[in-house]
Amino acid sequence: MPLNIKQYKVPLLLSIGEEDTALIKATESGDADLVYLVLFHIWQKKPALECFGMIQARPLARDLFSTYSRCYKHDFLKDFFLSTGQLQDVASLLWKESWEFGKNPMASKGSALHGPRIKLIEKAQSLFAETKEHYFESKAAEEHAKLLRIQHELEVATKQAIFVDSSISDTIRTCIVLGNHRAATKVRTEFKVSEKRWYWLKVFALATISDWDALEKFSKEKRPPVGGSSEIEIGIFIITCCLFVQKNEKGYRPFVEACTEADKKGEALKYIPKLADPRERAEAYARIGMAKEAADAASQAKDGELLGRLKLTFTQNAAASSIFDTLRDRLSFQGVS
Repeated sequence: MPLNIKQYKVPLLLSIGEEDTALIKATESGDADLVYLVLFHIWQKKPALECFGMIQARPLARDLFSTYSRCYKHDFLKDFFLSTGQLQDVASLLWKESWEFGKNPMASKGSALHGPRIKLIEKAQSLFAETKEHYFESKAAEEHAKLLRIQHELEVATKQAIFVDSSISDTIRTCIVLGNHRAATKVRTEFKVSEKRWYWLKVFALATISDWDALEKFSKEKRPPVGGSSEIEIGIFIITCCLFVQKNEKGYRPFVEACTEADKKGEALKYIPKLADPRERAEAYARIGMAKEAADAASQAKDGELLGRLKLTFTQNAAASSIFDTLRDRLSFQGVS
């Protein structure tokens, strides 16, 4: 019964200009439809700032207004957040709008739509930068805008819609595949891509286009970096993602893996002997079906467990299995497990 009385009073209060009291009664009732009735009424009758002040004071009204505006009226919500000093919420809305631009089918092949999209991200970045608590978001937006600008320029130059919204790693790989090494180097420099990561990207890009001569030349330019990294790209928010994680790889392993994955045994054999770790050499030889060489490398490592594990990859080859058993027995006799 009390709920019905309030429902009855709210329209009456609105009719006599008692909007604030009507909003109080509507929110006390907990009836979302009744609250929306008042919200739409005061939005039409009151100046924006006065309306925002009334909404902000009532949590239920504020939440319902935000929910509605987030779905249908982004501009209303941005104005509301600005009036209440919620700059980071404005920034998030701007960033979301930039993604909506990206879904436009016309936003490709150097489309002018990328211009306002980038500006939206830059505006979001400046708002995030207003507080130290949002440093990560500010940096991510800055990197995102920079990457989009570079990708937009590449699409204009190549007339191919294959760059925008790809990751930093994919952008570098695509440039190398297209033979645009200068652009690949520029992206590497702009985003401070580590030498180890650069090495992997270039090796696999050259293998993708089967440029084995260029791959061999690259391997001789200087000593491949040793050690691994664990880098996660920023920019595409969150971009994105598409994330590229380096594992603990060493020396010439990128060349071996690239050639092996391309099923180029002859090319892989140029680099396997250069692997410093005999365990890696053993596993690499096993992957291309060279049992004796794999067994010899595992024996050099004095690793009986590795010999047993590699034997399992040659279960259909009695002669290969015999080699592994012989070497394993020899290690066992020498007291090596």
